[in-house]
Amino acid sequence: MTLRLIKPEPRHVAEWRCWRTDPVARRFMYLPAGDLDEWAAKLATAKSDLADRSGELYRWIAEVDGTPLGSVSLSYVDWDQLFCEVGYVMAPEARGKGHGKAMVAATLDLGFSSGIERIMAFICTDNPASIRLVESLGFCREGLLRRHAIIEGERRDHYLYAMLKEEWPTR
Repeated sequence: MTLRLIKPEPRHVAEWRCWRTDPVARRFMYLPAGDLDEWAAKLATAKSDLADRSGELYRWIAEVDGTPLGSVSLSYVDWDQLFCEVGYVMAPEARGKGHGKAMVAATLDLGFSSGIERIMAFICTDNPASIRLVESLGFCREGLLRRHAIIEGERRDHYLYAMLKEEWPTR
């Protein structure tokens, strides 16, 4: 099994939209579903080369043996303060197999090797799978953000997790 992070291409739009609108995933996301054209535009505007420090959003598609299994991003990148937020979504058939952990670990490698010093994750308090994922990678829970985001019409609590560059061993 070889996991690779690749630049998103137009061929990924339909799969990405399916992953993002899957009912299990939607329970924890606060972005509207949107139409396919909106999703294509979002995917097209995301950068994937962290050497280009002009962006605030960098996104990759995770492939295992050539099959797209998920998407991962570094967003709200602040190149002055050197921090950002990691986000991810998995194809339903790929969940629970370790691919998400591998995908996020590869993204941490990319972020920290590019000069980022702090990577945060905002996780719904009732999302045990994501909590286990970030904790297994060594993220530290820093706090509770009460009624942090509106998800499907309801304000939801989130945990703030973070990883510092010096806490991440290069893998």
